[in-house]
Order: sequence, then C-alpha cells, then structure tokens
Amino acid sequence: MDRQEIPGKSYKRLIAICLIVIVLFFTLPTLCGAHDGHSHENPSFKYSREANEAPGHQHHHHDHHDHHHEEATVPVGSTMDVWINSLSSTLLISAAPFLILYFIPLDNTDAMQPRLKMLLAFASGGLLGDAFLHLIPHATAGHGDHGHGHSHGHTHDHAHEEGHTHDMSVGLWVLAGIITFLAVEKAVRMMKGGHGHSHSTKETEKLVKDKKTSTKGKVEKQKKEDIQIAGYLNLAADFTHNFTDGLAIGASYLAGNGIGIVTTITILLHEVPHEIGDFAILVKSGCSKKRAMMLQLVTALGALTGNVLALLGSGSGDAAASWVLPFTAGGFIYIATVSVIPELLEGSTKLGQSLREISALLAGVGLMVIIANFE
Repeated sequence: MDRQEIPGKSYKRLIAICLIVIVLFFTLPTLCGAHDGHSHENPSFKYSREANEAPGHQHHHHDHHDHHHEEATVPVGSTMDVWINSLSSTLLISAAPFLILYFIPLDNTDAMQPRLKMLLAFASGGLLGDAFLHLIPHATAGHGDHGHGHSHGHTHDHAHEEGHTHDMSVGLWVLAGIITFLAVEKAVRMMKGGHGHSHSTKETEKLVKDKKTSTKGKVEKQKKEDIQIAGYLNLAADFTHNFTDGLAIGASYLAGNGIGIVTTITILLHEVPHEIGDFAILVKSGCSKKRAMMLQLVTALGALTGNVLALLGSGSGDAAASWVLPFTAGGFIYIATVSVIPELLEGSTKLGQSLREISALLAGVGLMVIIANFE
C-alpha cells in the first residue's frame, strides 16, 4: 500500500480550521459572559498539589496568596533571566517529544496497522485522562481556593452559590468545546462535500457485496477525508493545550526559578505520552512520519504564545486560563470519542488484538493518573 499524505492544498484547510477555532476561542468568552476570570490563581497553580486538595486543607491559602503576589514582582535586573529561562523551558517541552518521535517506527501501511491501533488506543486514553484528571479538575479547583481565601468578606451562602455558579460555568465551557469541534468538523465536511461516515453493519455488508471498483474508490476516498479531518481537529486542540502549558511555565518562572523548573519537569512528563498519541493520530490521518513530526512541532507555537502572554501580563493569562482549560478538555473528549475510538472498532476483531488495544487505552489513562498524583 502506498503511503498517503495530506496534499499540499490541504494546508489551506488546516489554516482555515485553525482560524475558525481561534476566532471562536477568543469570542466565546464575550458571547457567554464568562465570569470566572476574576480568579487570582496563576496558571501554574493547575500543576500544583494545592489544586487537588480539599477546600478544608487550604485554609492557609490566603496568606500564601499574598506571598505569591509579592514573589510575582520580578526585579528589573532579573527580568531578562526570567524570559530566557521561561522561553528555554517552553522550547524544551516542545523539542523533547519531537526527538522521541524520531525513534518510533510507525507508518500507515497494512503491516503497521496493529501497532498503529495500539498507539491510537493509547492516545484516546491519554486524551480522556488529560481531560477528566487534569484540565477539568484544575479548572474547578482554582476557583474553590479563591472563594475560601476571601470567605471572611462574604457570607457562607454567597460563597457556596458563587462556587456552584463557577462549577456550572466550567461544565458549560466543556460543552462549548465539544460543540465547537463538532461545528468545525461539520463545516469542513460541508466545504468538502462530504456525507459523513457510518460504522453500521448494513453499510459494511453492502460494501462487501458491492465489488464495483468505482464505488469502492469513492468510499475509500470519503473515509480518507474523514480521517484527515480528525488529524486537523487534533492539531487545533493540541495548539490550545500547548497554550495553557505555556501560560503555566511563564507564570511559574515569574513566581520563582525553582517553581518554574518543577513546573517544566511536570509538564514534560505529561507532554511526552500526549505527543506520542497525537503523532499516531496524524499518521492515521494520512501523514507520513516526517510530516506528522513537523506538524507536531508547529503546535509548539501555542506554547510560545501562552508563555509570552504570561510574561507580558499575568492578569490576562489568568483570565484566559480560567476558560481555556475546560474548553480544551471538551475538544479532547470530542476527538477521543468521535474521531479516535471509532477507528478501534474497525478492522481486526481478533481477541488478542482487542485486548492489547484496551490495555493500551487503560495505560494511557493510568499514566495520567500517575502524573496527577506526583504533580
């Protein structure tokens, strides 16, 4: 089988998709009236152990909160060092997975399909684990600390109501992410004249019985285009995810060099398995190994953008992080459940292969659990 690659003209589609996501990305807060941007937590807080503690264990947060504000004031003489260290760390978390991908033997040939499906299963587990164990919990935990730290100025009922409103807001942003990615995929299919894909038994039987070459060619072409859309959507979601990583690194170095180093190591451990899964999705989308690696490297621009934003003005970064996290989680959930997992239901139905795929999916989730416990 000849290896399929995304045509050069498809880069225009990729740019169009990214622009659509970015426009929605920055206009939805205004349309939905997001009200959780008043959180005083730095984006780096989402990687700290405090973010996962119960509210009862956070009674010292108010004192630490004031202390962090003092630390965030960087002396003029060290500003250059902060920028150099922060940008260097951001480049490190982008380049390290890229180098690891170079040593992974993978392509979209028939011989590689079992291994590719295992990596796709690992990717889906990583995406779901990232969404439910990292992004959503960190989005909800940050506000809980805010409400507790300032409870001396508000009634208990008001704080409880405000916390409930924030939790609902996080849920709405998750749904907004899912619906946005659905709308983008629908729009792309309409522009390409696609009719969607189905995994029903009747359609499968019809394809087996129908041996006309022209019909088979159309079905295979439609399937190939559907897979490519999944690759584009994953790149857009990965860009926003890297954006939050850049915010976290930049804010961490503003708080202190030691905190920045710890945050960088944590994100790196989290990013390597995530990038491997994204790499498998791109290869399945029709990219060659080289092109998939280059596209993964392009998403590093998201991390650099978030990093610079955090360094230039942490306040705007905090406001963005309050809704970027759940929005990205919604995108990950959509990609894992709609684009990746259905691929695991096609092809080989052998028991051994199925068990390996399920084990790989659980490994992806388990790895996110381990990383969450050590953050």
